This record gives sequence, structure tokens and C-alpha cells, in this order.
Amino acid sequence: MPSSNISFQVDAETRLSAAPIRSDYLRPWLPLIFAATAYLTLITRMASLSRDSDLYWHITVGQWIIDHRAVPHVDLFSFTMRDSPWITSAWLSEVLYFAAFKLAGWPGPAILAALSASIAFFLLTLLLLKRLPNIPVMILVGAGIAMTEIHMLARPHVLIFPLMVLWANALVEATERGRAPSVAYIPLITLWANLHGSFTLGLALIAPFAFEALWTAGKSARMTIALQWLRFGVLALVAGCITPYGLESILVTSRILNLGATLSNISEWRALDFGTLNPVTVCIIAGAAYVLYSGFKLPALRIAVLLAVIYQTLAHIRYVDVFALVAPFFVAGPLGEHLSWPQLQHSRKVIPAARTAFIAAIAGLVLTTGVIVATMENTPPLVPRVAVERLTSLKANRVLNDYYFGGYLIFQGIPTFIDSRAELYGPVFLKRYFRAIWLDDLADFVRLLDEYNIDATLLFPSTQAVGLLDRLQGWERTYADDVAVVHVRRRHPGNADSIDGN
Repeated sequence: MPSSNISFQVDAETRLSAAPIRSDYLRPWLPLIFAATAYLTLITRMASLSRDSDLYWHITVGQWIIDHRAVPHVDLFSFTMRDSPWITSAWLSEVLYFAAFKLAGWPGPAILAALSASIAFFLLTLLLLKRLPNIPVMILVGAGIAMTEIHMLARPHVLIFPLMVLWANALVEATERGRAPSVAYIPLITLWANLHGSFTLGLALIAPFAFEALWTAGKSARMTIALQWLRFGVLALVAGCITPYGLESILVTSRILNLGATLSNISEWRALDFGTLNPVTVCIIAGAAYVLYSGFKLPALRIAVLLAVIYQTLAHIRYVDVFALVAPFFVAGPLGEHLSWPQLQHSRKVIPAARTAFIAAIAGLVLTTGVIVATMENTPPLVPRVAVERLTSLKANRVLNDYYFGGYLIFQGIPTFIDSRAELYGPVFLKRYFRAIWLDDLADFVRLLDEYNIDATLLFPSTQAVGLLDRLQGWERTYADDVAVVHVRRRHPGNADSIDGN
């Protein structure tokens, strides 16, 4: 090593050792601060957490599983796909949401989702603090909380947030240490696979980080590291099959992806809207600005994985969770080196937080939850309650429903024409349905009514087919409000039956 470099290193070490030691009281509190921020933000908008109609059918499936001590293998809830093969890859989440609903009513699922999200941000903060100083951690976690708001709902995907954080950290940490993750992390995949079908993403992340570990390892160690990662990958794959459905749990993901362009008709699979300002675009632009200004660099393989996650986030809204909770680990290690954090740590003394203060803070959160539940409106919005009561009074049993209303109909015990189990219905059926109700094929909409013996419709007021039904011979509008419009077939002369449509 040249003498000038040695001199510079000695001078740097001397300056660090001579620098005054600063007490850091904030650092131990950051995980709790961000967990509490996420939790309070979510429970104060509790009704919004339940705004997605999927929650209704998830609760119903959870109840069915408890009642029958089994998981479904065929469709039980529609009249168009009745008894067709169908499995639920989120059976354990559905049981938990049903239990929360039985225990606390509608606030129960919302509180469960808020708790899971807050635990995830607690873990994210705690693990990032091992690699970064306070301010970058605060920026990354704060951005994560803001971004996940777009897709934060009381649904199964939220319950796997803590697992996603732990899994991503395990992969990145192992890669940076030149080894495979411990097999102690394998049970995370089994739990993930029973909570939500996105566990296949966790499996997919193994490959790029295994490749990075091999790429950065010395030649003599590559074979050992390759065998370690191979063993870990195989065990993780087997762990993902430890569900009531076995290998079928993995195949569900391929069925969803095979829906192709039809997915763009489903809100969470649509591309991010750049026409309006949102937290995701703000964070991406801010991150790009920092890189351009500071010269921060990532290894090539990390860049490839990060860009893949960013692309999926821009292409499909539902990937915003991955971007918010997983991507920070991709940049944390290199960012810490860029900021010279390992050296700066020597000039800081972290003052542990008092245990009693932690307990008092958690008790305060529990008390706040009780006050919010007691004083706020907790009923889910956009519920076609009165419209469905009208359908029930008319004894309508073959209802052409808007896609969004499927979950509520299942919850009310009314067979659906369609609901959000897209993999059950398939691309052909979904494409035909959307083209019909949007009147892209007006003639086929009329054929659909007769082909499926539809006796009533339940649609949003803004759905294009509503205007046609108002003018269509043989149909009559019987109810309308701001949420839903109901049309029924008129009785034919001499027909003694009610609106059976048969």
C-alpha cells in the first residue's frame, strides 16, 4: 500500500477517535415510533381498510373452513362456475379474518390488518438500523408507509408483510456475508404459503441473491456456496408445498399470470396512474434525484433486481408492497458504505430506551384503539345493502352483478355471476363479461342475459349496461341509490312464477 494511503487512513482513524462521542437517544425508539405511526394512521381510517369487497368473501370462506373442518376444492359461491375446481391459497388468513370478525365485528379485521402492517414496519426499521444511520432509515421507512397506503386493505396480503420483511432481510444479509441463509428461515415460507399465494415471490427472490453470492465469492468457495444455496432453495420449495393443497398452491400463481391482458381490468393489477401525483412516483423521482446528485452506486446485480421490482410496481399497483418493504434491503448495505456509516458508528453512543417507557407506549396504543373503535364509524363503505335486500325480497337467484359486488353477495349467501376470484373464471369468461357490461359488444350483453337465465342485475350506477337496461324491453329498474342499481325481468303475461327467469 502506498505511504500516502497509509497516512490518510491513519489520519482518518485519528480524527474518528478524537471526535466527541454523541449520545443517541432516538435510535432505540425509532422502530416503535414508526410502528405506532403506521398503526395509528391505519386505525383512524378503519372503514377505508375494509373498503374492498374481497374481505366479505374471505370472511365467508374462513367461516366455511371452520364449520366444515376442511378447505374447499371446488367453487361453492357462484352459479356460473359452481363445482368447478377452485382452491384458496389464503385459507389461514381467511380463518384469522373470520375469527377477528367474530370477536370484534367489522373493527376486528381492520385492527388485525393494522397490527400486521405495524409489526412489519417495526421489523423494517429495526433491521435497517443495523446498516444505516437514523435519517436514511427514517426516510426509507417513512416512504414505505406512504407508498403502501395505496394498497393497504384488510385482506390476506397484509398479513404476510412481516414475513416478507424477515425473508428479504435474510436473503440480502446472507448474500452480503458470502453464504446461504440459515435453514431456520425455511418455516417462514410454509407460514407464508398458508397465508397468501404471494409466497412464490419469496421463492423467486432466492435465485438472484444466490447468483450474487456466487458472483462475489472467491473461486475456491463457489462450489460450497452453490451447494448451500441449492439446499436452501430446495428446502424452501418443499416448504412452500406444506399446505392443504400441496403443489397446487404454487400452480395458482401461474393461473393468475395466465390471465394476461385481462388482469388490467382488475384495479390492483392495473398500471400506476401517472396522471395524478401519488407517493410511489414521488419516492421514485426523489430516489433518482439523490442518485444523480450524490453519485451513489449499486452493484450490477442489485440494480437488475431493483429495476425489476420498480417495473412491476409501475405495471401493477399490487407490487407497491414489495417495493416499499423489500427494496430498502437491496440498497441499505451499499448506502451504508456510501455514507461511511461503519466508521461513523464509533462516534455514537446509543442510549437504550427504558422498558417501562416502551410498555407505557404500547398501553397507550391499546387505549387509543379502544377510544377509536368506540367513537368512529366502522362499517365498510360502498356496500349495496339496501339493493341486496331488494333482490332478496324479490327472490332473485340468478343475478348478473358488478365485479366489485361479488364479495358482498357471497357474504349474504347469494350465488354470484362473477367475483374477484379471477383465476376461477379464466381469461375468456372475464374478457366476455367486461366487454358485455361496458357495452363494447352490446349484442353479446343481451345474449348473456338469456344464456345464463339472468333474472336480475346489480350494477354500479356508472356501469354502461345500466342505461341499456333502462331501455331494454322486458326489463325494469326496481331500485337505485348512489351505490347500486337493480333491474329485474318483467313478468310475462300468464306467467305465474315470480322473477325466476326460468
